[in-house]
Amino acid sequence: MTSIATIKELVEFGLGDIPENLTVSVSVRDLVYVHQVLGELNRFFHQPMHYPTLEAVADFLGSSGSGGGYEVLSEAYYKKLGNMLPEDIQEKLHDGLFDSDKVPQYFQS
Repeated sequence: MTSIATIKELVEFGLGDIPENLTVSVSVRDLVYVHQVLGELNRFFHQPMHYPTLEAVADFLGSSGSGGGYEVLSEAYYKKLGNMLPEDIQEKLHDGLFDSDKVPQYFQS
């Protein structure tokens, strides 16, 4: 049986293998874009009154091309952040070295 992990455990998995002093240079414009995306996700999800129903969450997320949460999250994740990471880290991500063998609670049905 697969173990359940908190989101924090999943996010932090493998980070200890990256030296704390490793830095990168990034486009400030792209970094602000990612910051704004995280800010909008935080602004929506920090207040449960914003998502009283599953439909409210679906409306917030929208779909690809709708200008909604999923579209900007996808842009930030696949286009902006990918360009910020060193090639060796990108390869490790691609190879699953930062993927825990545990799963989030929402995988359980």
